[in-house]
This record gives sequence, structure tokens and C-alpha cells, in this order.
Amino acid sequence: MVTDEQVVERLRARDAQTFCALIERLQHPLTGYLHRLVGDREVALDLAQDTFLQVYKEIGKTSGDLSLDAWIYRIATNYGLRYLNRKRLKQFIRLESQEGINESLATAGPEEQAETRILVHQALDRMNPKDAAVLQLHFGNGFNYEEIGQILKVSSEAVRKRAARGVDKFRALYGQAPAVETPAAEAQLIASQESARLGAQFIAPGEVVPKRDGR
Repeated sequence: MVTDEQVVERLRARDAQTFCALIERLQHPLTGYLHRLVGDREVALDLAQDTFLQVYKEIGKTSGDLSLDAWIYRIATNYGLRYLNRKRLKQFIRLESQEGINESLATAGPEEQAETRILVHQALDRMNPKDAAVLQLHFGNGFNYEEIGQILKVSSEAVRKRAARGVDKFRALYGQAPAVETPAAEAQLIASQESARLGAQFIAPGEVVPKRDGR
């Protein structure tokens, strides 16, 4: 089995096969992350392509140990935030229907799902963008606090505080008391295959780090 260190070294050596394998592994989760970040699927696809091009150009300039996924998501996050800043968007995450909706929503009717989506969307629109990003990276993409700190260039303690603040803010904005569990609502926060199953943690958060796709 090829180790992460070997993958990095092969990428630094411009190994085409390794780079293609990297794209195949990360294209879906990275595009999904950017989609939720900027709220536009086509823009997300463009930003993901820009990210991979930047990875190809810059990987050779890195040295020593490199947390590859965190480094790539940092590049993607920077592209996404720059896009939002250019457009002066006030919204950071938009909810779109994607594959793999959580089982808790599978039995809900179209009207119930639509109402839940609207309520969650409204709550997220009012959140601090960086707090929302931390929630998405942690619960949605499975990065731990240290890795998110590398992506956002802040300490893991700062990430932990942002996550706690973000969960509390989401609860308050969604109108739920802390003791009430509504996993369907939180599942729609991510609304994607790799993260919908974690929705309930936004109501009852814990330091549970899911396995990232392809890792």
C-alpha cells in the first residue's frame, strides 16, 4: 500500500499517474465542499480545477512532511473565499440537493424536506462565514481541529472555539433548544453523501471525526 509520504514524493516528482489518482480521489469531496462554500455548482467545478492546477504547480516547491489533504483544502478554501470577496457575497453556504440524503430524511415528504431545507438555509445565511466553514470542514469533510487549523492558518484551540460557537449559533438560529434533537434538520446542513450522516452532531456535538472519503 502506498503511504501518504510516498504519494507526496511522487507528486513532487510530477508523476502523472499519481496526480490523476489524486484528482480521482478528491474531485468529488473537494467540489462538494466548494459547492457548499460558494453556492454555485459551476463555480465550484471551476474552483476545484483551479485548485488542482495550483497543486500541480506548487507541490514541487514544498518540502519536508506535508499534510496533503489539509494543504489542498487550504488552497481550495482560499480560492473560495477570494471568489466570495470579489462578489461581496453575504452568504457563505447554500444548501443544494445532492446524492445520499440522510436516512432520517428519506421518509419525509417533499413539503417537509423543503421546509427543513429553507429553515436550515436561513440559519446558515446568518452565520459567521468562518464559523460555518469550520463546521463544514469538521463534520462535513472529516478534518480534525488540528488539520482545520492548518487549512485556515489558526490554532487548533481557535478552531475548537469556532466549532463550539458555530454549533451554538446554528442551534439558536434554527430555533432549537439544546436538549431537542432534530437530526433531519442538521443533516440538511451538509446534504451530501460524505456528511449527511453526521447531521445530528450539530444538535448533540461531540469530538467525533468521521473518516474522509478515499482516506
